[in-house]
Amino acid sequence: MGNTIEINGLQIEIERKPIKHMHLSVYPPDGRVHLSAPMASSEMQIRLFILSKWVWLIEKRESLMSHNIQPPREYVSGEAHYYKGDLYRLRVIVDPHAFPRAYIEGDYLVVAGNRKSQIETVLKKWYRERLQELLPNLVERWCWRLNLPIPQWEVKSMPQRWGSCNQAKSHIIFNVELAKKPVCCIEYIVAHEVMHLIERIHSDRFYRLLDTYMPGWEKLKEELNEFPVVV
Repeated sequence: MGNTIEINGLQIEIERKPIKHMHLSVYPPDGRVHLSAPMASSEMQIRLFILSKWVWLIEKRESLMSHNIQPPREYVSGEAHYYKGDLYRLRVIVDPHAFPRAYIEGDYLVVAGNRKSQIETVLKKWYRERLQELLPNLVERWCWRLNLPIPQWEVKSMPQRWGSCNQAKSHIIFNVELAKKPVCCIEYIVAHEVMHLIERIHSDRFYRLLDTYMPGWEKLKEELNEFPVVV
């Protein structure tokens, strides 16, 4: 059951779940605030918890909203693009005879195409292929650690989530934007989604699995969500 409350002019999404502890999150690019709370939590308990985290909350929102957003992509030479957490400058080559492709050359991410309108498509395809190359070993590693069969998985564009897991169908979807993030953050999402094959919801059991098999996952989650995003 979800609703919102307002504290000091800030709207906060509240979602009650079958968990024991409250979890407060801030999401880029607009600093959206979400609180997961136990089902029996009263509004007063929720407000007191948020106020106890208020300094952290405001600093986190300011950090995300001030320097953590990339402008919409124009796909022109000199533009900043990320791959596996590293920053590259785009070098665009438009030539009627060019074979459509993208590749790393030093500090540049080179994208070639036979027409300008093709550049964005070529680059997105390159990101998808790179992530598809990286994921098999990570998925296999975490399935082996958790003694699980390897699920079906795919890479898609997802506007609001880094990944999703359908436990019943043993099927995972990964956001293509992960290709731009540090590998340690990609692995966190792989572990997170694979663990949903064991525990479908974000319950205390789910967080115990994360704590047991990936100590320090909270820092990886923060790094992922603080990394530059495209709006």
